[in-house]
Amino acid sequence: MNFAAAAIDARSILIVEDERIVAMDIQQTLNDLGYDAASVASSADEAMACAEARRPELVLMDIRINGPRDGIEAAEALKRIFDVPIVFLTAHADETTLQRAKFTAPHGYLLKPIKAAELRSVVEVSLFRHDMERRQRERDRWFAATLESIADAVVAVGLDGRITFMNPVAEALTGVSAADGVGQPAADVLRLVAMPSGVTEVPVLQALRQREVVVLPEGQLLNVATGEHRLIVDSAAPVVDTRSSQTLGAVMVFRDVTERQRMQARLEMIERLASLGTLAAGVAHEVNNPLTVVVANAEYVKSEIEQLRLDAAAGPPTPDSIDRSRQVAQALDDVSSAAARIGQIVSDLKAFARPVPPASGQVDVVRSVEWAIRATAHEFRSRARVVRRLEPVPPVEADDVRLGQVIVNLLTNAAHAIPPGQAGSHEVTVSTGLDAAARVVITVRDTGGGIPAAVRAHIFEPFFTTKRDDGGTGLGLAICHGIVTALGGDIDVESEEGRGTTVRVSLPAAAAAAPDAIVPPAPAPAVRHARVLVIDDEELLLSVMGRILHDYEVETTADARHALSLIEGGQAFDVILVDVTMPLMSGIAFFQELRTTHPALADRVVFMSGGVFESDFEAFLDTVPNVRIGKPFRGTALRQVVQEIVDRATGDAGDSRR
Repeated sequence: MNFAAAAIDARSILIVEDERIVAMDIQQTLNDLGYDAASVASSADEAMACAEARRPELVLMDIRINGPRDGIEAAEALKRIFDVPIVFLTAHADETTLQRAKFTAPHGYLLKPIKAAELRSVVEVSLFRHDMERRQRERDRWFAATLESIADAVVAVGLDGRITFMNPVAEALTGVSAADGVGQPAADVLRLVAMPSGVTEVPVLQALRQREVVVLPEGQLLNVATGEHRLIVDSAAPVVDTRSSQTLGAVMVFRDVTERQRMQARLEMIERLASLGTLAAGVAHEVNNPLTVVVANAEYVKSEIEQLRLDAAAGPPTPDSIDRSRQVAQALDDVSSAAARIGQIVSDLKAFARPVPPASGQVDVVRSVEWAIRATAHEFRSRARVVRRLEPVPPVEADDVRLGQVIVNLLTNAAHAIPPGQAGSHEVTVSTGLDAAARVVITVRDTGGGIPAAVRAHIFEPFFTTKRDDGGTGLGLAICHGIVTALGGDIDVESEEGRGTTVRVSLPAAAAAAPDAIVPPAPAPAVRHARVLVIDDEELLLSVMGRILHDYEVETTADARHALSLIEGGQAFDVILVDVTMPLMSGIAFFQELRTTHPALADRVVFMSGGVFESDFEAFLDTVPNVRIGKPFRGTALRQVVQEIVDRATGDAGDSRR
C-alpha cells in the first residue's frame, strides 16, 4: 500500500531519539507515509530549539535521551510552551516509567521496535485527537468569553446542584468570585431573600429538578460582600444534550433591574405630579364652595351667640331665642359637613402625590374608581356627564396609589377628548365588572372625537403626546401600561375617529381572604386625669386642641425646643402630641432627642401630620411604632388616642412619667 498517497497534507513531526540509527529509521518511515519528519533531536535542549524553529504538529519522544532532562521532562516543557501532542517511544515499559509518563497526558505510547502500521495508526489518531481538542478548547474559550462579555449574569450548575460556571456580572451581583463560587452549592451563592409567592427554591435548582424552564419575574438577591439587596429578574433552564437527551445540568441567566425599577418609579411620580397639576387647577373651585360655607357660618354663629348671650341676660328663653339656638346648631352642622368635604379633597390630593409604598395589598376597585372620579370631577363640568355603572367586584392585588393613577389618567384623557361647552351632549361612562375569565375589568368609555388610526399605534409609547402645547408629558398611557402589566393585567384601547374611545383595564382578582372576626364595639373608656403636652407651630390649632382636651391638664407650645426645656426642667407628661413638620425643630428631631434622653417618654409621643411629603420623614415614621393621627381629625378621635396612651402609661411600673 502506498501510504503517501493517502495523506492529504504533510504534517510536521519532530523525532526526539538519541540513537541515531533508530531516529533515521523512524524518520524514513514517516517520510514514506507522507509526513514531514525533517526535524530530529537527541536531547531536551535540541528538542526545544527544533520546536521553536519548526513548530511541529506532533512529537515522537523517546523517554531515555541524552542530557540532564529525560524525555518525560522534555515532553512536559514542549506541551506547556508549544501545545504540541506527545507520543512516547521506549523499549522499556516498567511501572515507574509508565506512572511518570501518564501524568503528561500523552497521546500515544509505542514500544520499540516500531512497526510502520502501528506508527501510522498512533500518529493519525494523535493528530486527529489533538485537532479535536484544540477546536473544543477554542469553542470553550469563545463560549466562556461570550458569557463573560454579555451584560446579564450567568450561573451554571451541574447535576449535583453545585456551581460550575459564573461570569463577571454574576460575581458582581452575588458578591462571590468565580474562584470561590465554583464547586459551591448554588443556594449558598444565590441568596434570594425575597421571592414571589409559590417560589421556594433557587430557580436554577428548580429547573434542574423539574427538567423545565423556570421564570422568576422578580426577586431580591443578597450581595454577600456588601449586604445590599438588588432586584433581579431571571430565567433558568436545564442543559440537555440534544443527541442523547441527557440532562447535563442547568443554567440561570438574570439581570439587575434595581435602577430600572427606580427609574420607573421616578417616571410614575413625574406623570403623577403632572396630573396633580391638572387636578390642582380645579381645587380652588372645589375648596372655595365649602370654605365659603365655613367662613359665612362662622361669622353667623359668632354674631348669633352674642345675641343669644344678651337674650339670656334679659330673661328666660323665648320662642325666638330657642329657634335661633336651633339655627346656630344647624349652622355648626353645616360647618362640620363643609370641613369634612374640604378634608376629603385634600386627602385625595395627598394620596395622589405621596410616594408609592413598596408593598402591595388587596385594593377595593370600586372605591379606587370613586376616588378617581372625585379627584377629576372638575375636568367634566363643562365637558360631559359622568355615568357610573359600578358593579361589585373582587379586590385586586395592587396598591391603591398606582391603581388610582391609572384610573385618573384614563378619566383625564376621556375628559380632554371632549371639547368644553358641550356637557349636555356628551358623557363619560365608567364601569366595573368581570370578564369571561373572572378578571376584574375597569372600563372608561367617552363620546369624544376618537383617536386617529395613525396615532393609535403610538399611544403607549413613552413621550408620545398630541398635547405638547398643553403641557402633556407623553408619559401617561405609557406609565399606565407599565403599571397594569406589572400587576399581571392588560390594557386595551378601542377607538374610532369621530365616535369616541373605550379603554379597558383587566386585572386578575386577588385570592379570597378569610373574613374578619366581628368584634363588638368597646365601651367608651372613663377619662382619667393626666397631663398632655401639645406641640404645634399653628397657634389656632393649639387653642382648638386645648378646648378639645379640656378634661386633661394641657400644656401647649409652638416650639419643640421649648417643649424639651420643660421636660428637662422636671415637668412630667403622660402624652405628648407633636406635629411632624415645624420650622424651628421638626417633630422627628424632637422625638429623636427625646428617645435619647427620656426613652420611656418617647414611647408616649403621638405624631400629628397634615401630610408628610418628605420621603425621609415618611421612611422614619414607618420605622417607629408610635401612633400617628392625620389632620384634620375629629375631637372624639383625638380624645380616644390620648386616653389610650394615658391608660397604657397608668399601667407602667415605676416613675413612668419620666
